[in-house]
Amino acid sequence: MSNTLVIGMYKTGTTIVASVIEHSLPGATLYFEPRHVGFLEKLGRAGEPAVVKLIYEHWMHRPFLLNGIFRGEAEFRPDKSVAIIRDPRDGMISALMYAAYQFVLDGAGRGQIDEWVEVIRAKEASPGKHSLIELMQRMNRIFKVSYPLDWFIDSFASYSAWLSDVRDLVHVLRYEDFVAGDTTALAAYLGVRVKKTREVLPGLQRVSRTRGSGDWRKLMLPEDVAHWKPRYGEALAAHGYTDWELRSAPGDPAEGSAYVMKIAEEAFRSRAQATN
Repeated sequence: MSNTLVIGMYKTGTTIVASVIEHSLPGATLYFEPRHVGFLEKLGRAGEPAVVKLIYEHWMHRPFLLNGIFRGEAEFRPDKSVAIIRDPRDGMISALMYAAYQFVLDGAGRGQIDEWVEVIRAKEASPGKHSLIELMQRMNRIFKVSYPLDWFIDSFASYSAWLSDVRDLVHVLRYEDFVAGDTTALAAYLGVRVKKTREVLPGLQRVSRTRGSGDWRKLMLPEDVAHWKPRYGEALAAHGYTDWELRSAPGDPAEGSAYVMKIAEEAFRSRAQATN
C-alpha cells in the first residue's frame, strides 16, 4: 500500500488519526488539508507514499469532485481511504473551544479573548449557568461573528449523506473507538499494525484538547437537548448516537478556559510573526 486518504469534519480527530496512520506506514509522508485538486495531481505524479488528510467542509460544495478523488480519478490514487465519524455534539464543543485561535488570526484583540475566557470560566464554575446555545450566542456577540446555532450539526448531516454515497470506497472509523484504543478493524483494513502512539507533529499540539468523548454531557443543558434532539436525533441515531442523558459536573479548565488562553496566545504569536 502506498497512498491513504483520511477525511473527516472539522474538529473530529483528523489530525491525530492521520498522524497515527502515517507513523504506522513505513516511508509515508503526511500532507495536511489540501483544498485544490491540483495539489493532489502533483502529489500523485511524485510517486511517493503519502497520507493525505482532507477536511470535509473544504470540499462539501464540490461533491462530484470529492467523489472523483476517492474513486481514484485524480493522479493521486488512494489505495485505502478512512472516513472518521464523531459524535457531532462533541465536535461542536471542540470547534467552539478552538474558535479563538482563528478569531485571533483574523484580528481579535486581547480584550475579546479575556471576555470570552470569563464566560467559559463562569460555565466551568457553575455548569447550569450557560447553555451551549447561550455560549454560542455569547461567542457571536464578543467576536462579532454570526455562526448559526445549527451550523456544525447541519454539516454533520451533509457529511453523513455523503458517506452513504461512498460507503463502498471508505473504511468508516468511529472516533470514540479510536480514542478508546480500539484500532483492530482499522489495522485489518490497512493491513498493518497500527502504532499506539497518539502524538501529533510539533506545532500542531494545539489541536488536541480532550482526546476523549462525551464532553457534551457536561456542557449541554436541557434547553440544548430540546433544541437539537427533535431536529437531528434521527441523523445521530443512524450512527449509534442515541443517548441524550446529561451529567452536570464542574468543567475542567484544561479543556476549556485554560485551553482557550493557550491557543489564543499561540495565535497572537503567529500573528505577530506574520506582521514582522
